[in-house]
Amino acid sequence: MEQMNLISPELMAEISDGNSTNLPDNTRKMLQILASLNTPKELLASLLEIAEFSLHHVRYLAGPLVIHRSPWSDTIPQWLKFACIQERLELIFTEYEQEWTKIRNYMQILLLVKR
Repeated sequence: MEQMNLISPELMAEISDGNSTNLPDNTRKMLQILASLNTPKELLASLLEIAEFSLHHVRYLAGPLVIHRSPWSDTIPQWLKFACIQERLELIFTEYEQEWTKIRNYMQILLLVKR
């Protein structure tokens, strides 16, 4: 079985030279597929680190989900937590391809709603 590289050698050379470039579609899709398979956020963050994303992107993805303590906090479905991670990953891709974006994670805001 042949090993599949997430980041092409040409892209790694461009990143190392400091030239800004867009993330290849196949790399983005592979990470999105991994996220949709409920891959742990720490593993996804490690892959971002290998791809030489900035440290704040890696920490944002691997960081804790803040959930407000309330009577219903134990009933939060697991899919919602994974949706937060997927949305964080999309925000990271957007910020990587553009200069800067205001980080708004609507799924995570839903976790903070207190009642």
